[in-house]
Order: sequence, then C-alpha cells, then structure tokens
Amino acid sequence: MTATTVALQPAHVRPHRMQASSLWQFAVFFVVFLSVATPLLFLVLGSFSQARLPSEFSFHSLGLANYIKVWSDPGTYAVLSNTLWFAVGSTTFGIVVAAGLAWLVERTNIPGKIWIYAGVPMTLAMPGMLQSMAWVLLASPRIGFINKGLMDVFGFAAAPFNIYTMAGMIFIEGLRTVPTAFLMLVPLLRSMDPTLEEAAAMSGARPTSMLRKVTLALMLPGLLAVAIYQFTSALEEFEVAGILGLPAGIYVFSTKIYTVLHSTSSLPAYGEANALAMLYLFVAIGSMYMYSRVISKSERFTIITGKGYRPRLLRLNAWRWPAVGLVAIYLSLSTVIPFLALAYVSFLPYLQAPSAKAFAAMSWDNYETVFQTERMGLMVWNTFVMTVSVATAVVIMSFLISIIVVRSRFWGRKVLDQLAFLPHAIPGMVLGLALLWIFLQIDKLGVGLFGSLTSLIIAFTIGYISYGTRVMNAAVLQVHKDLEEAAKVSGAPPWRVFWRVFFPLLQPAFVGVWVWTVLHVVRSAGKPLILTGGGENEVLALVIWNMWDQGYIEAVGAIGTLLMLALFVITLVIRRFGFGRGPHIQEGR
Repeated sequence: MTATTVALQPAHVRPHRMQASSLWQFAVFFVVFLSVATPLLFLVLGSFSQARLPSEFSFHSLGLANYIKVWSDPGTYAVLSNTLWFAVGSTTFGIVVAAGLAWLVERTNIPGKIWIYAGVPMTLAMPGMLQSMAWVLLASPRIGFINKGLMDVFGFAAAPFNIYTMAGMIFIEGLRTVPTAFLMLVPLLRSMDPTLEEAAAMSGARPTSMLRKVTLALMLPGLLAVAIYQFTSALEEFEVAGILGLPAGIYVFSTKIYTVLHSTSSLPAYGEANALAMLYLFVAIGSMYMYSRVISKSERFTIITGKGYRPRLLRLNAWRWPAVGLVAIYLSLSTVIPFLALAYVSFLPYLQAPSAKAFAAMSWDNYETVFQTERMGLMVWNTFVMTVSVATAVVIMSFLISIIVVRSRFWGRKVLDQLAFLPHAIPGMVLGLALLWIFLQIDKLGVGLFGSLTSLIIAFTIGYISYGTRVMNAAVLQVHKDLEEAAKVSGAPPWRVFWRVFFPLLQPAFVGVWVWTVLHVVRSAGKPLILTGGGENEVLALVIWNMWDQGYIEAVGAIGTLLMLALFVITLVIRRFGFGRGPHIQEGR
C-alpha cells in the first residue's frame, strides 16, 4: 500500500505544477500582448479621432478627416521621400563601412586586430545627438571650425562644407549604424567555411574577383538581413534628423511628427500626427516582414558544416598600413574628432574658432555652472532611475520570454516570440505617440501617468524588449537541457534552477543586454520629448536638447563631455562582459 501511494504521488502533484507553470507563462504572454497590441490599437483609433485632445477621445468622434488632410497633402509624400532617402542612404553607407571593417578584422592580416575589434564597439559611447551637435560645430556653414579654417587658409568665398543637408544627415547616421552592423557581421565572416574561397584561389581567381563572386555571394543573405534591420533602425532615428534636418527644413517622419505635436501657433494636431504615423508604421512593418522572410530562408545558404576549419587570411602586403589608416579615419570621424570638438567648446566662455586667444581664455566655468545648477542633481537622478529601471526590466522580461519560447511547450510561444520582436518595427516616435493617447486616457482616472518617469520607463521597456529577446533566445539555446533537468531531478525549485544554472551561464548575456539598454536609453530624446511633462521629471537627453535649442552651446559641451566619458566607462563594461575579449580573432602574420 505504501509503495502504491508513493508511486501515485507524482501523478497527483504534476498537474498542479503544470498549472502553476502555465499560469506564469500565460501572465507573461498577456503582459507582452497588452504592451504591444494596446499602443497599436490606440494609434489606429487616434488616427481616426477628430477630438481636439487625446483626453477628449470618444468613439462618436471618429472619421476620415485626418487621413484625407494628411494623405492628400503633397508635403506628406515629400516627407516619405526624404525618409526613404535618409534610411536607405545611411544604411548603405553604414553597411559598406561595417562590412569593410569586419572583413579586415576576420579575413586579412591587418595589424592590431584586437584593438580594432575593441575600438569599433567603443563608438557606441558617442550618442547620435551629441555626434550631430559636434559636427554642427565642425561643418556648419556659419560657425563650423573646419569651414572657417579652410576659408582662412585657402581664401574660399563660401564654406566648402554644409552639414545641414541630406548628405550630412546620411553621413552622421551612417557613422552611428556602423558599430551595431560590425558586431552582427563579424560572426558571419568568422563562421564562413573557406573551402569555396580556396577553390576560387586554386582556379586562379584574383582576390578582388574572389571577394565579389564568392565571399560577397555567400554573405548576401546575412548582409541583406543586417541591412533590413539597420534600415528599420534608421527609420525611427530622431536625434540626428532633428539636429541637422530641422534647421534646414528637411523633414523625415520622426521630425515631422515632432513638429506637428509641438506647434506654437495652434493646438497640436494629435489626430493628424497619428494618421501620419500610420504611413510611417506601414513602411517599418513592411521592412520587418522582409527581414523575417530573409531569416526564415537562410538555411538555403548554409555555410557552416561539421568539418573543422580555419578561415583563410588574405595577405595585404603593402596595403596593411593604409588599411590601418582607413580604420583610424573611421574612428576619428565617428568618435575622436566629435569628442574633442565638444570638449574644446566646454572650456570656452563663448563660441569661437580654435586659436591662441581661444585657448588662453579656457576655464572650468562651464563645468562649475553645470554642477551648481539647482536642478542638475535631480535630472541626473531621474536619468539614473530611468535607465537602471528600464535596463533591469528589459533583462527580466527578455529572459522570461526566451525561457517560454525556447524551453517550454506553451501553446502561444511562437506568437509570443513575434510579439516580442514587433516593437522593433514600431518607430520610437510612433510608439511614444501611441502611448501618449493611452496615458491620457488612464489619467482620466486620476493616476497622473503622463509626464512621469514611469511613462518613460514603460515606453523604453516596450521598445527594447525586441533586442533583449533576440540575444536571450540565442543564449538560452546554448544551455543544454540536461543541466536544467539534472537540477530539477535533484529537487531544486524553479528559482534555484535559475540561480544555480541559468544565471552563471547566461551572465554575459544578462550584462550585455543590460548595458546595451543603458547606452541606448540615456542617449534617446525622442520619447522624452513626447511623454515627459518637464519640471520634476526631466532627464539629461531632454535637457541637452533644450539647451542646444536655446543656444547654450558651451553648457551642452560640458554636459556632453561628461556624459560621453560616463558612457565610455559603461562601454568598457559591455566590452568585458557582453562582447567578450575576442579570443577567436586570428592575428595577422
């Protein structure tokens, strides 16, 4: 009897465990579905709303007036054209540079590979907003230091460079996309079987022909996937387009939505902004659909086999040091020169071109002013709370989602995976606009959500879950099920399985996602410009944007220099834990 009772006990216990397991999985699914579907629903409803304010929304005020006004305006299609040119141009430029850098590191004998592999990701420490501001100081036709220097030396009648152009926007955004594309392309080149390249070399193919007909042909699906991913990222870019495009009247979708919502002559046209955002959203979702299609068919281009191999290195010979020079030029244009420009301005009493007189007038006054600003401590604290909260929430949610998607048999795991990736197809400005409608509806209950730090935390967490789940999915797949099952057989409860199995093994992924999220949250100004109420809830990105807009360039230089130094330290952490030390990079000989 006793034996029978013991044998039957697990059968009675297991259904309760399964029910508890299904309950938390359903809770995660419900939270993710609510976080993604609700903003999209309100974005659609808001585009039909003819109410003056989102707080006055009702189903009785729905109509097509916003679509008729926006989509019949020729200016809308000019904005669409600008947006596509901006996204395609910056993506192309960034992918070409990133692919070149990745190829030099993985497939040639260029000197200093470890330093290049470490240096390129370090450019993540340069926020796009500060990078754009620095290049305004360098290449503005009116105050640009480079232009003034060339005009004085060569006697040019007009400034040779103008950063306030579409070409200038593409140049800066392209530089911004390089580190992410580089980190995506390096593993692709590293894992490519060199057999076909060696066969081409044995057949007498020249290096350039082999690169074009073999290497690039094999990389094409991966390159296409990276390009589409970067294109979608460029679509939502606001800071670069705002700093460089708005003064010249060059509008893309993100900046057009911003100007519609921040009209000074009339009430913001919220309904029209939503109708404009719908076209923006269709383009973004279309690009993400293409990305999914490319990824789903990638097995047709399988290039990794079970056979061991060591990728063949191309000897650059006399071109080794010129190649190093090209890498140095990229690092200088993307990080070193912009940082030096902002640091230089931060010590000046007023903006002036570099000269002996300017260096003699340098002081720490701007830094003292920043530290003595009454509200600066509160702004730094708000930024700290926001970034730490968002990064932690993204790591936790991404891990829970990945455990369900990779490890469980939950009925909705595939839908959950798609829902988690969908926010990448929702541009940040569009997501902020959609959440604005939701928060104002909730505030009718007296909650006070709109304009609070909580609203920013929610918005950023939703936006960055897509990246977190991609990293976590790959990391969880690398942990063999036997380790997890052994812990469970030993009687370990779920929390101990996580603490003793997953946490030690996935720590690099946890730290990588956490720090990557911090780097991107602290630099973003788009969502705070829509969702923050200012005052007690201001964050550094919003302060930098407003100070630049009001002409406090020297103070922006001081804050920007300090911020970049802080981000540089954080990037060292992501280099150490998130991306590893690069032990598999083959040193050139």
